[in-house]
Amino acid sequence: MKIIPTEQLDERVDLLGDAELVAALEDAFAARRIVDSTLVRLAGEIVDRSRRESGSEGLARSLGSATPAALVAESGRISLAEAGRICAVGRATGARSSLLGERLPPAYPIVASAVDSAAIPIDSAAYIVWALKQASPRAQPKDLIAAEEALVEFARSHSFDFVRKLAIRWRDALDPDGVEPREDELRARRMLRQTVRPNGMRRYTIDLDPAASAYFDAVIDAEVGAELRASRGAEQSGEVTSGIDGARVEVAQVDGEAKRPAVIDDRRSIGQAAADALVDAARHVLGCDDVFAPLVTTTVVVRMTLDALLTGLGEATIDGAEQPISAATARRLAADGGIIPVVLGGESEVLDLGRTRRLFSRAQRIALAERDDGCAWPGCRRTPRQAEAHHIEWWSRGGTTALKNGVLLCTMHHHRVHDDGWGIEVKRGVAWFIPPPWVDPQRRPRRGGRRAEVRLPSADGVGDGGAEPP
Repeated sequence: MKIIPTEQLDERVDLLGDAELVAALEDAFAARRIVDSTLVRLAGEIVDRSRRESGSEGLARSLGSATPAALVAESGRISLAEAGRICAVGRATGARSSLLGERLPPAYPIVASAVDSAAIPIDSAAYIVWALKQASPRAQPKDLIAAEEALVEFARSHSFDFVRKLAIRWRDALDPDGVEPREDELRARRMLRQTVRPNGMRRYTIDLDPAASAYFDAVIDAEVGAELRASRGAEQSGEVTSGIDGARVEVAQVDGEAKRPAVIDDRRSIGQAAADALVDAARHVLGCDDVFAPLVTTTVVVRMTLDALLTGLGEATIDGAEQPISAATARRLAADGGIIPVVLGGESEVLDLGRTRRLFSRAQRIALAERDDGCAWPGCRRTPRQAEAHHIEWWSRGGTTALKNGVLLCTMHHHRVHDDGWGIEVKRGVAWFIPPPWVDPQRRPRRGGRRAEVRLPSADGVGDGGAEPP
């Protein structure tokens, strides 16, 4: 690892090639993890000395700080939230003392080793510890160890967002009986707050549980998506020059008369279009005659195993939601209109259509969403509703419209694949992206967005986490 000294950085950074710039960035983050490992150890000791039994109400209070995290925040001039994460990791990965004063190993020794060796960042370590703590009261010890090993190994080569999603899945696999109580707790926290701002604007802040937010997101995404598709379609037909985010409508002339444009003058941002979708939905509920009818394309995809569907026990997942819902809630949702239950392990319609059609069918898109969990590009957080089905082997080059030749990509990453020469391979249900030589001369595959499998030792083996390339 070679770190460019700060005093040389301003002089040299503009001289670095693209590959050198990215390598320097990676080296800087590696150096940061080394410093963070030291901070964790120091913060852990501060937490230990700040316990009331340490005397004089502990170190933090003796120095005028309400908590150890407050002392760390003041010392480092960082946010209290960041200081809290550092202290939490320090407490979970530091040595402990028994009631008799004996030194005990850390509560999470695998996480501790990874942090000490600067292999994983603090944020990932903190979330792993949080997930395992939630599951620990009812989980088997060997399962907790397996989960800690899998999560730490996964965190060595994946970003925090991926680690967070996998940690939630491990938590719920370790403690399936806790899914419904956690769901009830989230539902109890639902809240809508209204405040009037000084300029007269009214601000709404809403907290929804995963099941309720699924309906909310589906309506907004469907309406905004319809607006975007209409704008793009009109642009291609010559009726407009652009769409949402700065559109300017040019009315086409047909037989000497102005042709009615497919979309109105639209200079809205995506956020403004989403707000308008909510207002239009409210107007429709009140029975207004001049608003759109409910969108038939508004759907919510709920996934569950066949056993969960039949028994009502276990968990299910919703498109775009990280937190699971109980199987009982999933069964209730499946009875509603606009809900597509995807039963894993059950029969489904034929999905491989060969070259009989170019566009992927709705059923194929649902199957791709189940496999890729949204845009499959490494690190992308776009949901299935925000992604497009892409032919891995291009249709124009003989590719078929089949699941094995499809992958979900958002618009930006769809262009990256087409324009920059990225290769894609699907191995064992996981999309791997092969960078062009100018990005990585060795062309090392990068794991895509499929959620890693979680298997407990008590259930015949541990999931491999999907971290190995094909």
